[in-house]
Amino acid sequence: MTDSDKPDSWYWEQRWTSFRRGTKKLKLEWNGGEATALIYDAGVPNTSAAILAALPLIVPVVHVAWSGDMLMSTRDYDLPSRDLENEVRLVRPGDLTWDPKFGELAFTYGTAECRLPSGPNTLVVYGSIETAFVDAFAEFGRRRRFEGVGEIKISAL
Repeated sequence: MTDSDKPDSWYWEQRWTSFRRGTKKLKLEWNGGEATALIYDAGVPNTSAAILAALPLIVPVVHVAWSGDMLMSTRDYDLPSRDLENEVRLVRPGDLTWDPKFGELAFTYGTAECRLPSGPNTLVVYGSIETAFVDAFAEFGRRRRFEGVGEIKISAL
């Protein structure tokens, strides 16, 4: 058996990063900034299609209470995708997420672990803010802790 045949050499990549594939772009705008994001239309096709069909979206957001450096929508969204195409608990900075259990959109800007008051949670990661824009988005995210509700406009590029 070669090293590439051993489960520990491919499992992590297959389970946690193989869905991070796509070609379509989104634009996120907030008071004081904007960013582009890659949507994982190849790796997360159902959720990506539902998000793209719903655009443009204006998403009121607040800072999460339990999960770390993340913003969550203040209202639920009725998107047709209820599939858990991937189930991610440890999200990355810049991840764009969908929680089909609650109809919630969320946006990660730093270190975060998806949690509820009752314990761990998992989300569908359907895209990510491009690295060059994460710091500017993080500034907006941190301000939500003290300034309260903000808005993110999501549109297709």
